[in-house]
Amino acid sequence: MNDAQNITKGHLGRQEAAFLAKAGTQSTFDLAFARQVLGHSKYDPTSQFLERLQTKGWIRRIRRGRFAVVPLSSGDNRSPQLHEFIVAMQLVEPAAIAYWSALNHHGMTEQLPRTVFVATDHPVRRPPGNVLGVSYRIVSVRPSKFFGVTKDWIDETPFNVTDREKTIIDGLDLPQYVGGIGEIAKALAGFWKTLDEKKLRKYAAGIGNSAVAKRLGFLMETLGLGDVEAFRKSTTLAHGFISLDPTLPRQGKYSRRWGLLINAEIQP
Repeated sequence: MNDAQNITKGHLGRQEAAFLAKAGTQSTFDLAFARQVLGHSKYDPTSQFLERLQTKGWIRRIRRGRFAVVPLSSGDNRSPQLHEFIVAMQLVEPAAIAYWSALNHHGMTEQLPRTVFVATDHPVRRPPGNVLGVSYRIVSVRPSKFFGVTKDWIDETPFNVTDREKTIIDGLDLPQYVGGIGEIAKALAGFWKTLDEKKLRKYAAGIGNSAVAKRLGFLMETLGLGDVEAFRKSTTLAHGFISLDPTLPRQGKYSRRWGLLINAEIQP
């Protein structure tokens, strides 16, 4: 208790200022960083020090053990000036901006999702939900599905994001996370020239979900894109019918060629 009191009295103001000057050079920092800067051992009251800074509005907790400095420029908002993609990288490891958020990042949709979608390769027991006023959705996938990730930058800070082709394939795998199959159809139609068709084929086979190949082949054929016959030869389509868009009611016509229930209207 005496140690905690020492933190909040005496030369605390000077110590706070010195700490914030160093912590402010990082986009985020953790308990180990704070302990090192303060010269504390693991038994010293670093946690209480950070709790006081948070109470005073100088730092904000992003998740357990991870913090960000609130700059003077934040004004009355008193919130770290961090892009939501940078925050997302701190919520889970590994992490990649994916699905609707990646679709928007790559400029393949005009829709701006209210939630930031983040993919990771393992179950997350305690999803973060809302962090610093932003809603996050962590989508846990099998490790074999976590590929096609590239690095991008915001100012001088890196973040991971699925590449264009993997974003399309992910949307075909789980359309509910991109606003439905219609968003993927529009992305394919509008940005086909920017996509690598061979990579799309490779990713469609590698995702481990035959529904992806069925949906991609149907959309390519309907929209008049690429070499559909070459795609069919390179792909094994599982037996049975699945919905073109699982977010919509199961009603419509069946396509035996693609093994699909066409329950969404796609404009060529």
